[in-house]
Amino acid sequence: MKNKKNHKWTFFKAGGTLQPVIESGADIASIASLDNKLWSALSCPTRGIYFDTKTLDFIDTDADGRIRRDEVVSACEWTCSLLKNPNTLLKASESLELADIDDSTPAGKSMLSCAKEVLSDIGKADANSISVADFSDRAKIFADTPFNADGVITTLSCGQDTELANILSDIAKVCQTSKDRSGIDGINKDAIEKFFADAAAVIEWTAKPLNDASILPLAENTSSACDAYSAVAEKIDDFFTRTAVFAYDANSQAVLNAQVSQIEKIFTENQHSVLAQLESLPIAKIDGSELPLHDGINPAFSAKINAFVANTARPILSSELGEKLTYENWQKIKSTIAPYIAWMASKPTTDVAALGVERLSSIPTEAKEKLLALIDEDMAHTAEVDSIDNLEKLVRFNRYLVDFLKNFVNFEKFYNSGNKMAAAFQYGKLYIDSRACGLCVKVENVGAHSTLATASYGYIIYCTCKRKGEADINIAAVVTAGEADSLSVGRNGIFYDRDGKEWDASIAKIIQNPIGIGQAFWSPYKRIVKWASEQIAKQASAADSKVVSNITTTPASPKADKKIDIGTVAALGVAVGGITTAFGMILDAFLSMGYLIPLGIIGIILAISLPSMIIASLKLRMRSIAPLLDGNGWAVNSRASVSVLFGAKLTEIAHPKKRKFGKGKVIALIVAIIVMFGGAWYFNALEKPFGLTAPKCSPYAPKCEAKAQVSAPTQTPTPDTKK
Repeated sequence: MKNKKNHKWTFFKAGGTLQPVIESGADIASIASLDNKLWSALSCPTRGIYFDTKTLDFIDTDADGRIRRDEVVSACEWTCSLLKNPNTLLKASESLELADIDDSTPAGKSMLSCAKEVLSDIGKADANSISVADFSDRAKIFADTPFNADGVITTLSCGQDTELANILSDIAKVCQTSKDRSGIDGINKDAIEKFFADAAAVIEWTAKPLNDASILPLAENTSSACDAYSAVAEKIDDFFTRTAVFAYDANSQAVLNAQVSQIEKIFTENQHSVLAQLESLPIAKIDGSELPLHDGINPAFSAKINAFVANTARPILSSELGEKLTYENWQKIKSTIAPYIAWMASKPTTDVAALGVERLSSIPTEAKEKLLALIDEDMAHTAEVDSIDNLEKLVRFNRYLVDFLKNFVNFEKFYNSGNKMAAAFQYGKLYIDSRACGLCVKVENVGAHSTLATASYGYIIYCTCKRKGEADINIAAVVTAGEADSLSVGRNGIFYDRDGKEWDASIAKIIQNPIGIGQAFWSPYKRIVKWASEQIAKQASAADSKVVSNITTTPASPKADKKIDIGTVAALGVAVGGITTAFGMILDAFLSMGYLIPLGIIGIILAISLPSMIIASLKLRMRSIAPLLDGNGWAVNSRASVSVLFGAKLTEIAHPKKRKFGKGKVIALIVAIIVMFGGAWYFNALEKPFGLTAPKCSPYAPKCEAKAQVSAPTQTPTPDTKK
């Protein structure tokens, strides 16, 4: 077959369809010419499969979590354009030889230069190849680099400007830091903008008292005065509210003051917290309009009132303050302290203030512009960093691209690897019921997946897998060999993922379909045995219940025995005789076949098992992994069937070493043969093939006397013609 570019494709047959062979670099370079209808898959997810995730992310150029046909084509064409010989990809080597990079093009020359620089940065300047492992520590590649196009600057970025480096260090102390590509803590543009905005707010807030004298009415003592005021302000406001009510109605005095019962309760219930409970009572007795500042104060507030008088009331009111506080003087104190309280409430809540106003004020205004200029310079190196990303992309494609094509363009990794679990969608191996299932896929939603997987016609068991310290996972395992009699919901097994980690697996759901022709052959007999066992168990249970009921219940008065009708006895006799006669006729007809008896037995067996085997063979011909993968988000484009022979490789059955055939078994076999031979002789089944007639004691023995009478001629007298 030739395409538009005259590339000749070859195919192999697997899974019921022809699949393209990928055996040369030309196949990879010409992948775009392969008809869409011939691809085994057209899209797949980037997660939930066992493959190098970084390679999958590189192929997924639009970062939507799915890889499509066009993205695979772009990856192949881009990789081949940078290599001298695309056949290099077939090696799937961990290392890419520098000599294999095509430096005849500008892109290839830049790639080769980047590879040499990276090798130099990690201390391998003399190396002739670069490997996947060389990119495992990206911080090592970018170590000691002041600019690496990540939008984060460090003290290295400041160069010889010590003052700017110190400012950057102070910013890192009070703002959220970010790791740059080398792993060093630094700051980005957002942190710089936030720092200078917060610093300006702190400086502006600190300078307000200089422009407004009302904020600090007591100068440096204003803070302590405000603290003393705040400690009693709520209670003093409460006192004057109560006095206003008392002035409104003097009869309410008893309600406004503390009740004797309240005080009694405080001192009787919990004497260890008396002062704390007294705080709930009024600060002073309500009997006038002024608050006493010395005598008659609630003991819980005595110390606080003394501090209030010394630090707040007396400095503000001076000579106006007497032994009691009037409502007017209280309002004057509140209005005097209010500006300071409002100013403190507007204090910026930022960590930047921890540096202190003095340090913040010392930072020059041009520092912000210098730091932002360093951010711009860092981003200017984007092309260099992109080259490193592209270099890693090339090295990973050199290792993994062919493997991916054999999991996507064709399913060679699945069909040509037997039970080695080489396909990306084979997530691990399930050990359960003396077998190892190699076709296991990871499932996110069992309900949604099972809806599609039903069309695969496979015997699928869904298992919930648990492992300490890790989130639970679900898998779908296809059983392709053995029997299904012992598989049921709740059965436990062990699942090993491709990394070798062990999980406790428990069957959560089963989709039943034929596993093999052998299972279908025995299926009818097993159903009969199961039905018979259930009937026997049911009858035994009913009989047991009847016995228990007879024992536990009071016996009723005996009833007269009913006589059995003679007609009934006769009818039963006729029925039994008819059944016996029919059975005898069938047995006689069967035994009359003589040496054809084995063929009769085979015919009976086939009559029972053949329909089940035919149905099983039809379903096994339709068994496919396509719905199984479609349920996981794949877009499988081929039949992807699983034949009986191939399925036998996917599920390993335990085959223990057989024991030697003992003497007891030999004797039992000989006895069984003798009994069978004697039975056949007794029923006269050996007369035709071997000439052995039944013994005289057998009702099937031939009637010798009757035969003799038939064979002897009758003699009649001849007439005397002479007379």
